[in-house]
Amino acid sequence: MRTILNIIWLVLSGFWMALGYALAGIICCILIVTIPFGIASFRMANYALWPFGRVVVDKPTSGAFSLIGNVIWLLV
Repeated sequence: MRTILNIIWLVLSGFWMALGYALAGIICCILIVTIPFGIASFRMANYALWPFGRVVVDKPTSGAFSLIGNVIWLLV
């Protein structure tokens, strides 16, 4: 069932979403300051291609820099 859902997702919107995240990752990796956001964008592109059957794990010890990065990511 997961494979069928992943194929439907990939055909309908997953490919274009992953392409957008990959493009954002390339743009973010051009500047040295935004390289961590570029790496996160590449991870999200990978997740957007084949999302069903994967689990997002919360990391409670991520700290204040993670919060600041998430706020910047949300704004941009």
